[in-house]
Amino acid sequence: MRSFQSSPRRRNVLSKRDPMGFTSSKIGMRVPSRKVSARSLNTQHSEVSVVSFRSSRSMMRQASNLLPQNRNRRWMDEAGDMLTVSPNLQDSVEEAHVEKISQALKRKEIDRSEKWRRMARITRHGEQGQGMEFEFDTKNPKLIERTWKGIPDRWRAAAWWSFLATAAKDHPESATEQDIIATFRRLQHCASADDTQIDLDVPRTISRHVMFRRRYRGGQRLLFRVLHALSLYFPETGYVQGMASLAATLLCYFDEEKCFVMLVRMWELRGLARLYQPGFDGLMVALQEFETLWLNKDVARKMSDLGIDGTAYGTRWYLTLFNLSIPFPAQLRVWDVFLLLGEPAKGELSMEPLMPMPTRKPNDTPSTPKSTRRAIETATTLPSSGLDVLHATSAALIQALREVLLDSDFENAMKALTAWIPIKDEDLLMKVTRAEWKTQLKKRA
Repeated sequence: MRSFQSSPRRRNVLSKRDPMGFTSSKIGMRVPSRKVSARSLNTQHSEVSVVSFRSSRSMMRQASNLLPQNRNRRWMDEAGDMLTVSPNLQDSVEEAHVEKISQALKRKEIDRSEKWRRMARITRHGEQGQGMEFEFDTKNPKLIERTWKGIPDRWRAAAWWSFLATAAKDHPESATEQDIIATFRRLQHCASADDTQIDLDVPRTISRHVMFRRRYRGGQRLLFRVLHALSLYFPETGYVQGMASLAATLLCYFDEEKCFVMLVRMWELRGLARLYQPGFDGLMVALQEFETLWLNKDVARKMSDLGIDGTAYGTRWYLTLFNLSIPFPAQLRVWDVFLLLGEPAKGELSMEPLMPMPTRKPNDTPSTPKSTRRAIETATTLPSSGLDVLHATSAALIQALREVLLDSDFENAMKALTAWIPIKDEDLLMKVTRAEWKTQLKKRA
């Protein structure tokens, strides 16, 4: 007993395998801290890249980034740090202060929840113990600021519902909640040509989640019913695989009827109808807009040299709203802002060109459909597509992977872009996203 007490206690620190191969497989290796440059993590020619003139970590640049007017540039330069554990958290884990951190996080969450409670306004008391519905002022700068910082999970369902309900009121042509629910119930008695494919995809959707484990039970049954109704509600689109990830995320917060209402409103009021339209012409336009206006110039040049098109990685990001690409907590933070600020702009991209292009672009090949070529030409003539939050998030992820991509060949670059991106600092992700978003707003102004 005495020897046991005197022996050093083993730290119970859970380690997760890095699917991107950024961490070493040797036992006992520490998670890379922010002191380690992202360029030195498993990249080619790392010794050469350390002294590369394109490095953004020079002493002069770091000093100038401390100026207030360079705050956005500072977040972009530090984007790679979101792939590592924050220094404060890592040091605390090493010092076995996990319990203190947990208590601090709980107090912070309680304080944030209280702030959201004060912003909420009760609009309806539910009948027979169904709870209450709340409304938020989506134009309130304080609410927008706090949404960028993350909605407390206990308020997330109410906030999401309020954001889209407010957007629906601003569009008189949008169907009411009661009409959409009535349609959902009616469509359950109709057959869909996509039912077979939906039945195959439902078990594959986040099957590790306790809600979706049992075949034909619980969450899988609800997911099938929602996707079945959605394929009939939008007959021109039908069912596409990315829809399952969206519906599964919403089912974690809503019942099947409200989940269907949320999906319909996301389709009509948040631009998903254009991304999922037959032929995916709208998706091609969005990706072309991202590559033209949002993608980092150095990375864009490197991607062009490697022959990597935005469709190789962007299709998955945009159709699933990053559900299969970043951790679930980070995805929820992106959804918070997207559902609040994802209103389609007045200058939303149409499928007709406003200005003829004098020369043919590299991706304007004879095999490209004519409608898609017209849409791509339009991408460079309009200021906004209504998908700015998705573009900003994609730009932030590219910034996080910038050092890796610039030192990679084709195979490693594709691996980094298409694999799971292990975001460990959601706050930094949203800071970089917001910096990208503000930068574009300033350019348009």
